Amino acid sequence: MTIEKEIIVNKDIESAWNVIGTQFADAYKWASPVNHSEGSGAGINGSTCSQRGCATTMGKLKEKILQYSSENHLISWQAVQGMPSMVKFAKNTWTLTSIEQNKTKVNMKMDIEVGGLMGFLMQPMMKMQMSSMGNTLTSDFKYYLEKGQPSPKKVKAMRKYKG
Repeated sequence: MTIEKEIIVNKDIESAWNVIGTQFADAYKWASPVNHSEGSGAGINGSTCSQRGCATTMGKLKEKILQYSSENHLISWQAVQGMPSMVKFAKNTWTLTSIEQNKTKVNMKMDIEVGGLMGFLMQPMMKMQMSSMGNTLTSDFKYYLEKGQPSPKKVKAMRKYKG
């Protein structure tokens, strides 16, 4: 299944790239579903790391960068640990395109492959959940870039996580 989200951010492309690309390891600062994240591994193609460990609302994940291009403002990563067994493959790709000096188009594309009977049965619900998560991620990203602080939803998630 493929889930795509597109938004326009009222910020220049370099500022947007700094958050999604350069600060890949720091998703916990702006993404509501991510409670903690940290990078590891030698960077690839100019990235600061090659992997990211995340404590999320779905559990602990390990993600590996597949593509990283600061020139093309594209980053793609795959979940390599922590997904439910019915998920055979999960990849997320973010591409940024400059529209104007202070406007950037953000395209997020999730590619998820499920397997087995459980995967078949759960696919419709999973598609709804992942689509909702895509909406949350892109709106959190937009808010963080435009306002310079975490979204109200992220602040609420941080309070809940710290309990």
